[in-house]
Order: sequence, then C-alpha cells, then structure tokens
Amino acid sequence: MASALTHAFVGSVMGKIIRGKDRMPRRFWIGLALTAALPDLDVVSFHLGIPYESPWGHRGFTHSLVFAAFLGWLTLELLRLGEKRFSRNWWMLWACFFLATASHGLLDAMTNGGMGIAFFWPFRNARYFLPWRPILVSPVAFQAFFHHRAFAILKSEFLWVWIPVVLLWVLSAILRRVLGSERPK
Repeated sequence: MASALTHAFVGSVMGKIIRGKDRMPRRFWIGLALTAALPDLDVVSFHLGIPYESPWGHRGFTHSLVFAAFLGWLTLELLRLGEKRFSRNWWMLWACFFLATASHGLLDAMTNGGMGIAFFWPFRNARYFLPWRPILVSPVAFQAFFHHRAFAILKSEFLWVWIPVVLLWVLSAILRRVLGSERPK
C-alpha cells in the first residue's frame, strides 16, 4: 500500500483539480483526505483472522470501485455541503469523493508488494496490479513504517505520486485559465 499521507494528499488534490478556485468549507477538504485513506481500515481483517485473499480481507471490497461510489455518496450525505441532491454541483462533489476513494486502489495497484486490488468486487474478486509498479510498498503497521524504509518509501511516493499529481494540478489550473472554463457560480 502507499502511505496514508500520500493517499490523503492525492484525495485532496483531486478536489482542487475538480473544484478549481471554488471556496469549499474545511470539512470538504478533511472529507477528501479521509475518504482517500479510509480503504486501509480493512487492515483490521488481519486481527480478525480474515484471510488476505478474502473479499473482506486487505485490498478487498474497501478498495473496489463499488465501495468508492458508495463512500462518495455517504460522505456527501454526512458532510451536508448544501447542494441540492442530484444537481450538477452535487454530482461534481460526489465525483470528488468517488475519485479520492478510487485513487486509493489505483495507488496500491502501483506498489511493488502485497496482493492485487479487488477493483471489481462484488462482480469479481480477482485481484489486479497495474503493469507498471514503481511505488515501494508501505508496511501495514504504522510503527513498522518508521522502523523500516521510511525514507525510501517517501522518496518513491514523492517521485512517482506527489510530483505527477502536483503537475496535473498545475496543468488543470493553466487549462482553466487559458480556456476560461471556470464554472459559473
């Protein structure tokens, strides 16, 4: 898995890319960071004796696109951001939370360890990796992160995740400015 810090960072930047210059309340940004990192709560399955390869195990259903869609909706309902349900802006906010959550599985599928990701649960429990896996896998246990290769892991994430995501954010801002595509209020 990628580190929780990197998952939260990517989720938050997704919001900046989609929402542009819109001012959003603090709970929106906290919600994005949390939904991006939340799929790893499935590590509790190790303590419950659930096998890794089970749909209920680590990198199982909580890393799926169905879970991302559900968590996006649930988060939007809980945060009460004031948009009329199913309006254009509501769907834009849902997309932010969906993509933040879905980015978790995508990043984990780019790591060099663990089992693949059950992207298509409940339709398939097959686990997938991307063909290109440059990100060093982060230990599941928080304490192990700092005792092992923390610097190497963060360096890998900075190079293969943080820099490209920031460049994507900058490119989206430039395109908005050039194309004048800021959404009308």
